[in-house]
Amino acid sequence: MLPGPDGIYEGSATSAASPQGTPVVAIISENGEGRISTADGSYYRLTVGTSGNNLNGSYRGYSQSIGAGNAAPPAAGTVSGTITSTGLNLTLTDMMSVQQSLTLTFDDAYNRTSSLTAVAGNWTATVNGLTLTATIQPEGTFTASDSNNCTYSGAFSLVDPTFDVYAETHVRSCNGSAVTFTGLAAVLQTNSNSGTATELKLLTDNSGGEYLVADFQ
Repeated sequence: MLPGPDGIYEGSATSAASPQGTPVVAIISENGEGRISTADGSYYRLTVGTSGNNLNGSYRGYSQSIGAGNAAPPAAGTVSGTITSTGLNLTLTDMMSVQQSLTLTFDDAYNRTSSLTAVAGNWTATVNGLTLTATIQPEGTFTASDSNNCTYSGAFSLVDPTFDVYAETHVRSCNGSAVTFTGLAAVLQTNSNSGTATELKLLTDNSGGEYLVADFQ
């Protein structure tokens, strides 16, 4: 997969506290902006750069507490690693020098082209018992609501139509409070006959501790 770190990845994260490994999904765009979600409810917003096959950067990590991603105050740290022929080997090091190792395998879905019409339609996701319904228009704008009576308004945009990663931004409105989220999305499955998306992965956060990880179908 050389030479860049951009892509869609699946793999596992291990640490001293979790040596058995935790499943991980990661999306990294061409500009080095990335999002990582782990099966144990952790979430990372990262920025990375490369020098040859070496990778380095920084991250902010959130740990899930309630709802669709209300989290404890973000933790910060550094990212280091290497780009391999099959994916990425990363090490996340926090401010206390505690490390977590990620072994990520490149998903060929990244090499599919992206288009806003491909993700248009009606979508539903269930996140920690919360149901979200969204309608995406052919130009990328969308509206959504959830079972907590919150509403969402935002848009998807193309990063590079050659690859299957989308930028996303939205405002969530709940009980008179509005919060802005930004993130990345990828189409994980498509209908082979129509070319339209059938599964949309969204990793998005407000850069201050709240995040949303959703598998829309």
